[in-house]
Amino acid sequence: MKLSRSLFLAFAGLGLFACSNEDVTDNQFPEGLGAVTVKLVNPSLSRAITAPTDGTAGSTTIPIEGDITVSLYESSDLTKVAQTLTISAEDIDSNTKLTFWNVTSPGKITVSINNGKASYSDVAIENVQQLPSEIPAYGETTNFTKLNQTSSPNLENDNDNEGEGDKTEQGAESGDENKTYQLYSASVTMAIPVARLEVSGITHVSHTSDACAYKMLTIAGAYMDNLYTKGGNYNNSIYGNGSVPQDYCWLEDQTPSLGTGITAVLKDEIEGDESARSFLTGTWPSGNEAFAYNFYVGESSPIFKIYFDKSESANTQNPLPAPRYAMVTEYTDADGAPVTFENGKIYRITSAELTDKNIIGDEGGNTLYGVTVTVTEATWSLVDIKANWEE
Repeated sequence: MKLSRSLFLAFAGLGLFACSNEDVTDNQFPEGLGAVTVKLVNPSLSRAITAPTDGTAGSTTIPIEGDITVSLYESSDLTKVAQTLTISAEDIDSNTKLTFWNVTSPGKITVSINNGKASYSDVAIENVQQLPSEIPAYGETTNFTKLNQTSSPNLENDNDNEGEGDKTEQGAESGDENKTYQLYSASVTMAIPVARLEVSGITHVSHTSDACAYKMLTIAGAYMDNLYTKGGNYNNSIYGNGSVPQDYCWLEDQTPSLGTGITAVLKDEIEGDESARSFLTGTWPSGNEAFAYNFYVGESSPIFKIYFDKSESANTQNPLPAPRYAMVTEYTDADGAPVTFENGKIYRITSAELTDKNIIGDEGGNTLYGVTVTVTEATWSLVDIKANWEE
C-alpha cells in the first residue's frame, strides 16, 4: 500500500535492508565488488497566512512530497558522489528496496528530499519557509553492515532505464545479472532542520460583566520575534541548535517607535479598512487560516507577536494609544507543562482569547502582561500547545 503517495515524516527514518549479522564500521570490505541495499522505512513547515495543518495531535504524520535522492560515496573519496539514485516519494512503500551495484568500498550514504542538506548554518530562516509537504529533510551514515545474503541485479529496474522497471536499482551493467554479489546495508535517519508554529483562533474576550477598555482596536498583522537567523548542522540523526539570535520588530526606524530590532522577516499583514480589521469582533486570522512560520530551534523560544496599528480607549481619562501589541510569553502543553520545541515538529495554537490587559503598549513586553497558549504537536507530527500572553 502506498504511503499516501509520499514519504511520512513520522519516524523521519531511512532504514536500510534489515537482516544483519556483522557490523563493518571501519569500511574494511573484501576485495572485489559488492552491493548496498537500501530500504526506506516510513520517512516521515510556509510562511504567510495559510490553512492550518490537519490532523490529531500525537497521532498524525505529515507526508512530504518530492523526489528522494540517495547518494553513495566510495571510501576512497568522500567528497565525490560515486552513484546516485533518484526516485519519487510516491513510488515508495514500506516494502521498497533500493540497491547500488558494483560498489568497491562504500564510505558514506546520504539521503535528501526537497534539497535537504547537511548544514543550515548559512541558510537564513526566511529561506526555509516551505509548506509541510515540501519541507527539506536530510540524513547520512558512514556505518555499514555485512549481510548474510547475496543477490544479483535486475537490469529492467535500473534507475536510468526508460523501460517498465521500478527504477529501484543503480550501477549494474549488461552481464552483471549473471553475477552474484555480497550484500551490505546501512541505516540512515533523516531529519528536518526546522520546527513550525501555527497560530489560529485568536479572539478578543467577550465582555459580559464589565465594559471593554477599547472603543476601537484594529489588527494590522502578526510577526515572529527572537528568531535564530541561521540553522544547525546534521549530526547523529538530528540537527543542532540554531545560531545568531535576532531581535525583530514590526517596522524599524519609525516614529512613533514600533519596537526594537530590525524589521521582521517572518510577518503577515492583514489588509482592509478599520471596520474589516476590528479586533474586537471576529476570529483571527479569519476563515480556516493560520499564521504559520517555520523557525530554527535554539536555546530560547521564538516570540509570536500581534501588532495593532490603531486604537482608541473607551475611557478618555485612560488613553490607550497605538501602536499596541499582544505577545506569547510562554508555551505549554495540555497538562500545563512548558513546551520544549524540537525540529521536525509542528506546533499548533488553535485558540487564544485575549483580554484587555493582554493588549499592551510595549513591544518589548516590559509591562509583563502575557497570555499562556496551549500548543498541539505534530511530527512532521502535530503538537497542540497553550501560550502565555504578555499582560
